[in-house]
Amino acid sequence: MRFRGENPVFKYGNYDEAYDDTNSATYGGVTTKTAIVLGIIGFVALYFANTLNFATIGASVIAPLIIAPIIAIIAVIATHRLPQFAFVTSIVYSVCEGVFLGFISAIVAYFFGGELVQMALVGTFGVLTGMLFLYATGIIRVGSFFRKFMFSMLIGLVISSLLLFIVSVFSTSGFEGFYSLYVGIVVVSVIVSSLYLLVDFDRISHYVQSNAPREYEWSLALGLAVTIVWVYIELLRLLVILSNRRN
Repeated sequence: MRFRGENPVFKYGNYDEAYDDTNSATYGGVTTKTAIVLGIIGFVALYFANTLNFATIGASVIAPLIIAPIIAIIAVIATHRLPQFAFVTSIVYSVCEGVFLGFISAIVAYFFGGELVQMALVGTFGVLTGMLFLYATGIIRVGSFFRKFMFSMLIGLVISSLLLFIVSVFSTSGFEGFYSLYVGIVVVSVIVSSLYLLVDFDRISHYVQSNAPREYEWSLALGLAVTIVWVYIELLRLLVILSNRRN
């Protein structure tokens, strides 16, 4: 079994198989569909955030916020298993992720100011542009070692985050005693999520150059959108930390 450290949405298909190029995926198609996915996420997030009233939040709001991320995860898994239905699962993911991000962004804007959300958005697309430049120019090359290293970093982040949560719950000092460690994890998360964009770009390039069927464009777009959302969340967390330190 080959060891791959990559976006889970991309873990299907035979990457070494040469596909028919009469109806193959293109960079333009992936870009367009990525824009559609991100556009739906942004529209739903903006609508949901603007309709929230923190004075009247109840079960009718909390329940969707718990269910939405679960459905989004299921949509990603379904895309991995059934790429032919990626159009449907991408739309489902976009709507559910929009609800979740809208709530998170509204909370940050309410307690820390809307400028943090704007800075996170600008930073996210800045990171996206920067990583695309690094990949296109070949300054950073994505090989098997890079993928393995990134996957190891991701596993390390997950384990350290879980351990931090467990220890802080049972510690007498609570979360405050591990705040510095939490800040370090967030900083590393920003770096890892940003670098994972390179892995996504390389996978997209591999699919397009292999003349993969056009239906895979939705799967590739969803995979890239998942990483972009990850970058946004990590940047938002980092900005909240920096805002707290200034206050």
